[in-house]
Amino acid sequence: SQRRHGACFLSVLSSHGEEGVLYGADSKAVSLRDIYSMFRAEACPSLAGKPKIFFIQACRGPELDGGVTVDMVETDSCEPPTDSFSHYLALPDNTAVHFSSCPDYGSFLHPSGSAFLKSLCELLEGEERHWELLRIMTRVNGLVAQGFEARGRYAGKKQMPCFISRLRHEVFPFSDKLSAEAEP
Repeated sequence: SQRRHGACFLSVLSSHGEEGVLYGADSKAVSLRDIYSMFRAEACPSLAGKPKIFFIQACRGPELDGGVTVDMVETDSCEPPTDSFSHYLALPDNTAVHFSSCPDYGSFLHPSGSAFLKSLCELLEGEERHWELLRIMTRVNGLVAQGFEARGRYAGKKQMPCFISRLRHEVFPFSDKLSAEAEP
């Protein structure tokens, strides 16, 4: 794109998926590597040097997380497989991706919405919207891990979001305070 953009690029993708791919409306797989490549400086010069942020609500595999109970606040039991990082290498510089689940694990979706996106939206409705991005992502992880538990057929199963960042500086994508403070 040759159009001018704001201080950062933000995308929310919600679909079915597997590790490293999302499914389009036509049910065809689209690799995350291909999606990320559209936002590299060579493909989109107007975003060069700007933070790119993706929130991805999709399964990353068929596994279900049984969670663990600990005296502390840890509630997740998933460990990423050693070969699951190949599409991360395709992540452009100055990019962060927040996934709704860990590699190889499913992500739950209720008729009223996803626990992941609902937690993000609830957080952004409060003063937390002024926080730095990675702090927001960490809080969303905690809200989902501690506050969500499947019912019915998958009763007791949990969900643990995770994120990866290649950001080079702190980013405040939802705050109007910083831009207001910067004005004379």
